Amino acid sequence: MATEKRRLPPPTSSEAAFDALLARFDAPLDERLVASVEEPVHASGSPDPAFPGDPDAFFEHLFANADAYADRDRYATIGDATEFRTKVVGVTFEGRQDSVAGMRPGALLELQRDPANAHDPNAVGVWYGGLQLGFIKADIARRIAPKIDDGARYAAEVLDLTGGGTRSYGINILVRRTDLETAFEGPLVAAAATVAREDIVRALIGDRPIRDSQRAVLERIDARKNTLAVLGTGRGKSFCFQYPAAARALENGERTLVLYPLRALANDQFDALLRRLGPLGLRIFRANGSIGPGERSALLAALESGAWDIICATPEFAQYHIERFAAHPPGLVVIDEAHHLFESTHRAAYTTLPATIARLGKPQIVALTATADDEAFAHLRATLGIEAWVIDPTVRANLTVVEARNTTNKRAYIEARVREPGKSIIYCNSRAAATKEAERLRGKLGNEVAFYHAGVPSAERQEIERLFREGIARVVVATSAFGEGIDLPDVRHVFLYHLNFNFTEFNQQSGRAGRDEQPAEIHLLFGKADRSLNDFIIDRQAPTLATLRTLYREMKKLARDEILRMTAGDVADTLQLDRVDHTTVETAMRIFEEAGLLVRGDDEEGRFVRFVPVEGKVDLGTNARFAEGEAEREDFSRFYELAINAQPEDLERIINRPIYPSNVPLIR
Repeated sequence: MATEKRRLPPPTSSEAAFDALLARFDAPLDERLVASVEEPVHASGSPDPAFPGDPDAFFEHLFANADAYADRDRYATIGDATEFRTKVVGVTFEGRQDSVAGMRPGALLELQRDPANAHDPNAVGVWYGGLQLGFIKADIARRIAPKIDDGARYAAEVLDLTGGGTRSYGINILVRRTDLETAFEGPLVAAAATVAREDIVRALIGDRPIRDSQRAVLERIDARKNTLAVLGTGRGKSFCFQYPAAARALENGERTLVLYPLRALANDQFDALLRRLGPLGLRIFRANGSIGPGERSALLAALESGAWDIICATPEFAQYHIERFAAHPPGLVVIDEAHHLFESTHRAAYTTLPATIARLGKPQIVALTATADDEAFAHLRATLGIEAWVIDPTVRANLTVVEARNTTNKRAYIEARVREPGKSIIYCNSRAAATKEAERLRGKLGNEVAFYHAGVPSAERQEIERLFREGIARVVVATSAFGEGIDLPDVRHVFLYHLNFNFTEFNQQSGRAGRDEQPAEIHLLFGKADRSLNDFIIDRQAPTLATLRTLYREMKKLARDEILRMTAGDVADTLQLDRVDHTTVETAMRIFEEAGLLVRGDDEEGRFVRFVPVEGKVDLGTNARFAEGEAEREDFSRFYELAINAQPEDLERIINRPIYPSNVPLIR
């Protein structure tokens, strides 16, 4: 049940508030008063109730579903979706046609479990009051039925009817998971409860102490100074803005906008923040071109009403929607990986970022980076009006980069090293590769190996994290989804099986090794041959201008009277263009829609795309979604040259220490 926002106890003074934060770490979070906005968050050492007490049974379950999780089953993760469209089945049986015929678009429906159904124990019925209209498709029902049994709630809305006359009626619906909607409306917390600052700290970093450099950054942010933090990988940059963002939101409703150079980084941070701070009542959103229509609608509604606390965005999205952000502006703007403000002047959104921020009034600015030489440091100070800074010169001398690039037998290399004591993470660039390598290693090591990627449902992901934390699983083969929020001290080996997509991802994955300051190794297993895989992935997710032009031309040819009635997958299957799949087509449709080239909707025949007459030339290069994709492509090209050609000791210096200016004090 949504209630009014919990507030922190009012601080007696800025200094007293900060002293209180540092003084206490032993107050437990009262789990009875906190409900998660996603899956239940379980304390370390506590098995997820979905998989009680039997690791071997969990491993069997995980690998039995490997193909489904790797996206070969289109409904594998629909149970984690906030909304989806589908058809109601069974509408021609048991006299339901009369009921269906009376439905109108917008009518609200209920989804009810039917566990006693003789044909399908996972059956989920679709009801309008006391009238049953039919069922959810069996392939979807088997994914959402366990969610409903565990307390998830779903509702539906009629989109349109099909058929009539000599044809049987059909019904298309939009299904929403209603128990998650309160994440967009307000916190799921008890009104009278208060959240102590220690609870925020514990949610973010557990029982680990705050480092001196983090303490210094927080002091300057607490003093409302525009602050630059130069901290190396693994030194806790994220905590430096996550804590004040959460504290200010809970204390006085102040908003924080966090800007990331790439949407993948924004998505990773969003997932981590939602998991850590969502249970405290924070309203957290992500804002970039990768989000779907439902999430986008919720975001725009929050921007319009001001009902948001933290938004993780790209500079392109913020620039494109600056008027929406300015309606209820943030008091704090965070620029993560701030060196891009100096290095990425070819990106219009970075060139104009100071002007974009100025449109928000006078928010406090916090910039964070691990890379700020003399020139970059001076540029950031001047451009952002930096008043204070903290430089942490710590070198993580326990890390060693091992030269293994272009290894001909990666599998043999990994198998030999993971048999050594300690935990290992193997990073791959695709779900299929992560799954395949995990299955192979499991054949050698047994139930000490798990795989992890975005296609694995959230309950299973939480269980993998727990088993890895406790050492039951010693090896995790993962995509970059095993990133933000996976902060374990005792990882002895990190294997970079494929090329990373950018410097930040390379640093973050490498930096997960040896956080306990004991010796750890980063193994470079990628090589020149891996570039084609990355180019292929980027081109599918971020179509080039040439691809967009081709898709627009060919899709118009498929249309009849300017109307196209094909899904993105159908278009991709029909056209059979190089490096184009359903993701490429869906991305292109969104770009075209934002550019005013087409509109999408529903009518009595189902979903449609209608091409709109345009006059003159449409510049797709100014589209925020397209610009985000170009940024990913450019970042990979820059990273590739260094990753392939640099000496191991040079790459080690990038990972284990910050780059900071000479002849300036470390703290001001």
